[in-house]
Amino acid sequence: MILYKPDQTEGSDLCYLSAVKALEMFRNRTLSPVELLTAQIARAERVEPQINAFTETFFDTAMAEARLAEQRYMSRATDLRPLEGLTVTIKDVLDQKGVCSSRGSLIFRDHRANSDHPVVERVRQAGGIIHARTTTSEFAFGWVTNTRLWGVTRNPWNPDRTPGGSSGGAAASLAAGTSTLAIGADSAGSIRVPAALCGVVGYKPPHGRVPDPVEGFDPYSVIGPMARSVPDCALLQNTISGVHPSDIASSRQNIVLPTSRASPEGLRLAVSFDLGKTLPDPGIVAAIRDIIAKLQTHGAVIEEPSIDWCSEFGDAARLHSACIFAPWFSDIVEQHGDQLCDYTRWTAEFMKSCSLRDFMGTYDVAKRLYRAVQPVLDNYDALICPVVLTNDVSADQKPWTEMQVNGVRLNSDYDWVATAHFNMLGELPALSVPIGLDIDGMPVGLQVIARSFDDMRAFKVAAAIEGVVGNGW
Repeated sequence: MILYKPDQTEGSDLCYLSAVKALEMFRNRTLSPVELLTAQIARAERVEPQINAFTETFFDTAMAEARLAEQRYMSRATDLRPLEGLTVTIKDVLDQKGVCSSRGSLIFRDHRANSDHPVVERVRQAGGIIHARTTTSEFAFGWVTNTRLWGVTRNPWNPDRTPGGSSGGAAASLAAGTSTLAIGADSAGSIRVPAALCGVVGYKPPHGRVPDPVEGFDPYSVIGPMARSVPDCALLQNTISGVHPSDIASSRQNIVLPTSRASPEGLRLAVSFDLGKTLPDPGIVAAIRDIIAKLQTHGAVIEEPSIDWCSEFGDAARLHSACIFAPWFSDIVEQHGDQLCDYTRWTAEFMKSCSLRDFMGTYDVAKRLYRAVQPVLDNYDALICPVVLTNDVSADQKPWTEMQVNGVRLNSDYDWVATAHFNMLGELPALSVPIGLDIDGMPVGLQVIARSFDDMRAFKVAAAIEGVVGNGW
């Protein structure tokens, strides 16, 4: 059963109204933040029992905030904020003052944060209405969003399939029409993979672009925006980015991304399909080939240069995170093993084998990777490539489950994603943009990667691709 299938004739559906359009309608007083929130709450009450994207909702306080935003628009306030009256969900790994920040684990089910994470603080200051928190895999270590605490989160396009992880709830909420914007986090693809599987947009900014005092020490890890369109994603990224005193890695460079469409004419793009241990399944390849043809028709030049990808890249990314978190996972298993998810214990067991030699080896692999992609990123506006090798992953699949793509045996952990490469090179901006459906009617995402810290270029290419696709949200 598909809970939602886009119908491009239903552009007036409030639950799928873009953030940019909603702000325009708020300003000209043809729509109220109260009306939008009311529609989204009704939608959530209908679909949440099936998709399970939310850990906690704040509908009463959100409605009070929506009424205040409505008053500001009606009074023609001159100091309207960038997100005034728009709903934004927060992934359940970011602290939010006074509410449960569980990290998807029974261990932290009673944890109440004393303060807001800087990104949460910025959403509030920009007038965003936080109406819900979204599900994640336990400690955000999983490509499937399924925990003992919150249960299984399902893909709105097909509830038998996963929305991905670890920002699965964020992507599922956007696809189900229960939020306008969402905050995710990404250390190996946790924004881009769910975005691709759910047919929405997700952005992994360069490390340091968005402050994160919790995970900011890890160059693989970032916080980023998710939305149903590239302009909406830019709107949220503009709000949450910028230097913050709590994160020494946060950049002082101020990038303001355009929230408008772009033309593909004159773009020079490189495409690569073979980033992993096999090619993507035929449905994903066909969707990418189709969008390439359309981009070429609209004036883009697209070539397929040889890139020295190797299967070690995904394995090295997995090892890097395992080595960093091994001591903490070991302690958690020792103290709370009976409360953990089975895949968390499985991950902790893998971490036991990690060594300092493994850890240092991951940097050697990252150097090789950059040598392979640097000439491409310098000679083209962007690299475009798959996000995942298959969309056919069940909602409760385990990381040790073997799958097959093109007859090649893969594990259900890092083998089926093509995103961790660009966390290893954390300074590269990377987006997932929906480009169509596969033969099963499931979304296909296209990954856009630009040269280091060139957010502007990445968004220009992504917006051009979205324009050619004719995103019907």
